[in-house]
Amino acid sequence: MKTKLIALLSMALLLFCSCNRTGDKSTLKTCIFPGDYPDPSIMRDGNDYYITHSSFTYFPALLIWHSTDLLHWEPVVRTVIDGDYSIYAPDLCKVNGKYYIYYPTSSGENYVVVADKIEGPWSDPIKLDVGGIDPGHAIDADGNRYLYTNNGFVTPLTADGLAASGERRKAYDGWEFPAEWETEGKWLESPKIVKRGDWFYLITAEGGTAGPVTSHMCVVARSKSVLGPWENSPHNPLVHTYSGDEAWWSKGHGTLIDDPDGNWYIVYHAYRNNYHTLGRSTIIEKVEWTSDGWPVLAQKNGALWDNEGLQEDYSYLRQYDNPLMWAKWHDGFLDGTLWTTTAIDPSYEITAEFSIPADSSAGLYLFYNENAYFGTTGNSSDLAIRIRNEKNSASLWVRTSDGQWISVSEGVDVSSYHHNNYKGFFALRPAYLLKGEATLKSFEYKVLE
Repeated sequence: MKTKLIALLSMALLLFCSCNRTGDKSTLKTCIFPGDYPDPSIMRDGNDYYITHSSFTYFPALLIWHSTDLLHWEPVVRTVIDGDYSIYAPDLCKVNGKYYIYYPTSSGENYVVVADKIEGPWSDPIKLDVGGIDPGHAIDADGNRYLYTNNGFVTPLTADGLAASGERRKAYDGWEFPAEWETEGKWLESPKIVKRGDWFYLITAEGGTAGPVTSHMCVVARSKSVLGPWENSPHNPLVHTYSGDEAWWSKGHGTLIDDPDGNWYIVYHAYRNNYHTLGRSTIIEKVEWTSDGWPVLAQKNGALWDNEGLQEDYSYLRQYDNPLMWAKWHDGFLDGTLWTTTAIDPSYEITAEFSIPADSSAGLYLFYNENAYFGTTGNSSDLAIRIRNEKNSASLWVRTSDGQWISVSEGVDVSSYHHNNYKGFFALRPAYLLKGEATLKSFEYKVLE
């Protein structure tokens, strides 16, 4: 029986992780989205906060989340149904009663989607005649609209924000970080603009987003005009990883956000120490303002953190029965449809049961991309597969017709399945595959101690 079952299987390789969090948003650096939640774009609308992230080749794309306390979140809607590109760092904003998401793509173009309500319906993507990546929307004192992009360029927009109204021009040169810092290069990206008092504050990312653990950072500049000239903060960088001993690596790509009580925060992404496979988690940290009007971290370098910290259940991220928590791998896989979700723990177990009619098949995987995955596909009518990932060591079982679990592969090292080896800026994700008329009967995610 074991030999027969194994003959039905096609094997491969992959991994995942977890994240720290405190219960008090006012004092500590906090991980609010452990797992694959990179390039966060956050906005406040009265007492409500909304956030979205890069979705790359996973569709439906650009999942929006809602919170009233910056700590607990619920998924609301996916705004872009399909596309033939990868979606990078978006910018979510509200202007004149409408919600907008500006986003760049792997095709080298920028798009915008718009809605009257955050839950939609959202418009079809509208192509903008704006070059560059990582758009950041800005409005000047007279209500004129602009779109910043990487390398310090800015393009004026029409009053409705749906088209360029002039030529792109250089407005900011960035901050010169010390030459001896180990980075991927300048990579001036992620422009995010907020207004506080008489000043516009421009937060940008520099140093690259992966590579060396000290690569990324958030830098601050300010101006009385949304078009500059920009003065760099004497306290730069606002966020940065200084050594591999820190709990979070490659910290950067941040946005300043306030609450109704006048408190300020920086929301950014980072890799957990030694868990590139997890992808980039979303972090929030308290910000204070100097007497001369510059933002600085309230807790310098996250001194109260260690590599383990306190585990909480993150129930809002464990809604695996909610369709909003799943997205298709756009490029396809093994000629089937691969549905992926995000794991948030260093050790976990996933189990899937399938209904498989004739001439169909299904599978369960830990998936980074077509060159880095771990899992199996089978075609027995009542197929069940289990994968256990214990701190980057992956094992696989299949269930026989008499209910016994048979080991197929144990202790496979998947710690190398991440961007620095396979590119793409993805993460190692739990995923199930459907081919033909196969259907998923059940999916279970179990945290391992």
